[in-house]
Amino acid sequence: MGLAGSTILVVDDNADIRDLITFILEDNAFTVVAASDGDTALALVESAKPDLILLDVMMPGLSGIQTLERIRRSSNLAAAATPVLMITAKSQSEDIDVALKAGANSYIVKPFQSAALLEKVSNFLTKESAI
Repeated sequence: MGLAGSTILVVDDNADIRDLITFILEDNAFTVVAASDGDTALALVESAKPDLILLDVMMPGLSGIQTLERIRRSSNLAAAATPVLMITAKSQSEDIDVALKAGANSYIVKPFQSAALLEKVSNFLTKESAI
């Protein structure tokens, strides 16, 4: 599968951030499904079968880390193996280490540039399609 048309799950409780990321990705021919909380994200991981997940760290209810841990423990092996990029305003190395230890593949620090987001997304989708 080429990059265009890849399905990306965007999870962020901030509607403006979620809409911005969705716009950037759809403008570059990606298919986007979006969730505003961890519980909805977990359901969409199963139903939408995304190729990549962009997951906010700080959310009410299930945090991004808790959501990630549940994805990684999923009995659905394809869902559990889906690459996850954490989106965080926390740029301290300890915060990033927590996300990586929980199973994140990488992270993007807010605020981010559109080009940097697209580069990171493309790199992961290319890597995944090569496997």
